[in-house]
Amino acid sequence: MAFSFGLFRFLTYGNLVVVGFFMLFVAMAMIVAPSMSSVLISLLVLGAVLYHNILCLRLQRSLIRPTIPLPRNFPTLLMVISVLSFIYAMLVFRNVMFLMGISDNEFMKMVNQNSLGGQQPPLELVNAIRRFVTVLAFIHGLAIAANCVLSSVFLNRWKKLYADNTDIDSFPEE
Repeated sequence: MAFSFGLFRFLTYGNLVVVGFFMLFVAMAMIVAPSMSSVLISLLVLGAVLYHNILCLRLQRSLIRPTIPLPRNFPTLLMVISVLSFIYAMLVFRNVMFLMGISDNEFMKMVNQNSLGGQQPPLELVNAIRRFVTVLAFIHGLAIAANCVLSSVFLNRWKKLYADNTDIDSFPEE
């Protein structure tokens, strides 16, 4: 249990930092272009992932110190938010597959279409950047998905520990 719990803690803290930065960037984009509805949706989706990691911290704290109570609706709330976070991870994987599936010419058209200076960057540089971003996005999606799976595993362990020690109908309230 020590390695898996350590991995769970590492992924939770790492995801908190990464998703926090993403939310900061989305919030800055919202300041620049406040009418973009996709920015608001991105903020809400990232907020669900951030909230999932906060709930994971509460679960970890309760597993380390069993005397710390969790609210009655905690297992249901964690499972719902975990499903939303897992959907986010699947969307990240879908975008990774999209980036891997397009050809170099199509990607260069997209880069040239969105370039502001009008200059064409070298193809080698664009491919290196695309590979780097694809690998980082894959690692991010994998970290989110693994954290969702580990949270459900440790939630089940918490339920077993709690059910053995206390009557299941009398959850402590916060």
